[in-house]
Amino acid sequence: MIKMTKENCLQALYGGLLLGGGGGGSLKMGLEAMEEAFRHTDALTLMEVDELNPEDIIVNVSMVGAPSAKDTCCTVDHWKTVLKNFEDASGTKIAGVTSCENGGVSTSNGWVISALTGIPVIDAPSNGRAHPSGPMGSIGLNAIPDYMTVQAACGGKGDKYVETITKGTMNATSHMIRQTAVASGGLCCVLRNPVTAEYTKTHAALGAISQAMDIGKAYLENKENVEGFLDFLKENYSAQIVCRGVTSGYNLCMDGGYDVGAVHVKEGGDDYELTYWNEYMTLERNGERVGTFPDLLCTLDAKTGLALSSAEIGDDMDVIIIKIPRDKIILGAGMHQRELFEEAEQVMKKELISYEEDLFED
Repeated sequence: MIKMTKENCLQALYGGLLLGGGGGGSLKMGLEAMEEAFRHTDALTLMEVDELNPEDIIVNVSMVGAPSAKDTCCTVDHWKTVLKNFEDASGTKIAGVTSCENGGVSTSNGWVISALTGIPVIDAPSNGRAHPSGPMGSIGLNAIPDYMTVQAACGGKGDKYVETITKGTMNATSHMIRQTAVASGGLCCVLRNPVTAEYTKTHAALGAISQAMDIGKAYLENKENVEGFLDFLKENYSAQIVCRGVTSGYNLCMDGGYDVGAVHVKEGGDDYELTYWNEYMTLERNGERVGTFPDLLCTLDAKTGLALSSAEIGDDMDVIIIKIPRDKIILGAGMHQRELFEEAEQVMKKELISYEEDLFED
């Protein structure tokens, strides 16, 4: 158990931004969530799953939606509402909360609730990197035929304010929550998927918040030294500097609560294309694949080394593209299900599975 100070949380957010791999929400929203949390507490409690009893119940905290959505509203009152609705609907006594993934805001998922209630944050997010679909962050629960979940969501303001409580299978309820995000203006707060600490221990991304803090600490120590930060990533995470160049051909379409599109980076005579479904999914050089989700594909501001999400990037930006191989990232059980990558292939119109065959359990 550690007490997370603001310094620790800043490290986690900056590291989470990079681990978002193009998704995971904005750093600005993560910083706002941190400030809100620290209005209610002096420190957050971060625990390892082994510190809980095996039968203790852990609940996942998420923000679901399209990162580029502009007319969004997720406040402390939304979190209070979603917590009350979840507890009333599930009858669950919550022993710990986890984030769905790492990202500029998603690393902070659960911080406000923890600050309000004293419930500890568990260092076992559903995935150590960001991912597009809800089932990818379901730590394998969608593959359990008789698992029935409870999901509570809340978001929006004015005529877009909405609360949703849904019970049922993982896939059906996840689609309901995604539609809630759309109805609320693009983003909603979510509590979902109660599981035991014992299940979490074998299916979640144990230690991934600590990994975010490790990366974020290195970034903050090298804020004026991009090459120093890149050297850290190369030495500790086998990062490959794929290219340095200027962005062009950026396009983004918000589709069903997701951001879908592509951006190109030119270096010399080479053309690099990054495609994304919230997160960067494929990287190709002159049409030849050089990186495939869940490899961590990132765009960094060439001047500052700060990670840029797919929603924040645009044309005529000086960027560095890096690739961190998936075996250096802590992945949850959802990253090992072939059927979830089949859905991604349908959205992206790109092959993924043939590049990641050794990833799957079947």
